[in-house]
Amino acid sequence: MPGRKHIFFIIIIYLKAFLFLKGGAKVKKIHLFIMFVLSVILLNSSILLAQDNQKGKLGFGFDPGLVAGKDYVAGQLIVGIKKGRSTRSTKIKASAAKGTVVKEIKKVALLLQFTSEDAVIAAANALKKLPSVAFVERNGFMSIPPEPIHPGLKGKSARRTDKNDMENLSVSIDPGTGYQWHHTVIRKTANLGALSATPPTVAVLDTGVDYTHPDLSGKVILGRNCIENNFDPFDDHGHGTHVAGIIAAKAANNMYGEGVCPNAKILAVKVLAGTGSGSYFDIATGMAYTRSVAASITPRVRVINMSLGGYGNSSLLSNEVLAIKNAGLVLVAAAGNDNTTTPMYPGAYPNTALRVVATEQNDYRTWFSNFSPVATPSQYNIAAPGWEIPSTTPGAGYEPMSGTSMASPVVAGAAALVWGQIPALTRDQLIARLVNNGKLLPAGISSGFPVATRRLDVRQALLGTTERAIVGRILDPFTGKAPSSPITPTTARLFSGATQLATDLTNSGGAYEMTGLGAGTARRLLGNKTGYPNTQIRTGITIASVAGPFTDALPKARPSGQVTITLDWRSVQPFSTAGCPTCEGWQLDLVVKRPDGTYTYGNGDRGDLLTAPYVACPRDSEDNNDYEPLETIVISNLAQNGIYKVFVWNVTSNPWAGSGASVQLYNGAANLGPFYAAPPAAAGTLPYWHIGNLTKTGSAYTWTNVNTATSTLP
Repeated sequence: MPGRKHIFFIIIIYLKAFLFLKGGAKVKKIHLFIMFVLSVILLNSSILLAQDNQKGKLGFGFDPGLVAGKDYVAGQLIVGIKKGRSTRSTKIKASAAKGTVVKEIKKVALLLQFTSEDAVIAAANALKKLPSVAFVERNGFMSIPPEPIHPGLKGKSARRTDKNDMENLSVSIDPGTGYQWHHTVIRKTANLGALSATPPTVAVLDTGVDYTHPDLSGKVILGRNCIENNFDPFDDHGHGTHVAGIIAAKAANNMYGEGVCPNAKILAVKVLAGTGSGSYFDIATGMAYTRSVAASITPRVRVINMSLGGYGNSSLLSNEVLAIKNAGLVLVAAAGNDNTTTPMYPGAYPNTALRVVATEQNDYRTWFSNFSPVATPSQYNIAAPGWEIPSTTPGAGYEPMSGTSMASPVVAGAAALVWGQIPALTRDQLIARLVNNGKLLPAGISSGFPVATRRLDVRQALLGTTERAIVGRILDPFTGKAPSSPITPTTARLFSGATQLATDLTNSGGAYEMTGLGAGTARRLLGNKTGYPNTQIRTGITIASVAGPFTDALPKARPSGQVTITLDWRSVQPFSTAGCPTCEGWQLDLVVKRPDGTYTYGNGDRGDLLTAPYVACPRDSEDNNDYEPLETIVISNLAQNGIYKVFVWNVTSNPWAGSGASVQLYNGAANLGPFYAAPPAAAGTLPYWHIGNLTKTGSAYTWTNVNTATSTLP
């Protein structure tokens, strides 16, 4: 290879020849010939020098600040092999540097173990120069995204939702299906017609799968255990089993719930240890294995789910993602749970087919979900429910979990479901069908995302056309759950004026769905249930495509003489969002100022109904970190006579516009005063919405309307 010395030597020869030769055509020909040779040499030299520089770059793990044992496996190197090249020279060079080949992905990469970190550095600098070597990097770590446990708002302590919160409620044969709210939001509960009995198999690359679980048994194909190097991918953590259940838990078998694609099989590939962490090489081994066996599985593997990731950019993993794409497979991966735009891989690799962020019940970004920055709006390309998703856990268990780890398998299950129904779709057509038919969530305060984001809609992906429908939940603000007893459903009724357009019975989670609606505006929603007010709970609904999801309060009817005040709004989540201050949800508090000048509200003095002051706020929107956007205050007939000022405090100081806040009052089961469907138009960002004043005289009440926003505490 000509280097700088060679080029300098050639230039000297040329100058001597030019000075020595004199005149004539022959001299000119020689002169031109030498110039031509020199230009070719210079051109080739610059190309080769550029190649040398490119080949000389070391990959992940060699940047300052990374620590052996924490950021990568100490004493190990990954060496990528160029396509069509032999590994022989690499192995010889590694052996000379006292390195040992401990694992190999045929024709792709070697994993080398060295006796010391000094030996690693020396070998890396030698190996990168070999013509057969594509890259050299450290064997970094990836893991399941950390479980999102928020430290609590307004001074409250955090608590992870417990499986005991999953009440055994249902209106279906699988007793917990009604609690799986994500099915309603992605509209899998609508009539989808007969589902394919043989949709594509979905590979789950994770901590393994408990293939003995009664909701998964008989449908799990035992793939490779890349940690123990065998074919027993049993889950010793729990994460992979939960993911598999979201995708494909059996339907109609009287177990707790069902998967998004309950007829799909699962190829279990264990790439993470019981700690929830795994190395780049083991994960890449699982990816390469899945590619190699995909076509031999029946039904063939067409979808791969990876609810794992890390912030290091690995050449090995990037190449495997591209290989999966080139094989025509759909890779679905989680965006991560760190509330950041920093790319998490493999979810942020452009060649990952479906890059998934997480939403909650009201189509807002969950407080923890990573998200696309404005500068790179397609870093992640689809959203799906990822908040409190119930699914299978090892030992025949069930538990709700939150994370983009849960949102990713919702999308993976949908991919298998749609591909099973429309098998002629190509990989790119399937991706486009899922993404383009998703509900468009506008950027900013309307969704919690700084860029417009599509949220998965299974029914519309199958139809391929826009449909008019409405979805939502009716909840008791006293409990934050479906009106009790949930075994007896609430009737959701949609009206245009006095004309009823459609009805639906809520499921055990309080969810309803009405499809096949006509376009229209100014629609009204009523809730009807024995023991509850038969009343209007939402107005001003526009049916243009799929309206909602909405959350509306329906309180239990109390005896006449007891006043119930309810507040509901769009969303509590997300909270603090770096880089997008307009992306935060609303922290609203319903407040009553009592005649003695003290206040009752969820984040302060909650009062009591059994003892003085006989005024109580039984539940705050952040109790138990459920973040349901509804609250209530009850005034007993035993409470002090006088004036009770009713107002809403906007703790976050977000604009009232778009909050969807509405307030309603009841005396017993009867409406008291008007239905406050929205804050005043001029409310802006003023902190207090003064609804009105309630004058109590014994068991009689008089309501005085105020409906004004103010900066002064009422």
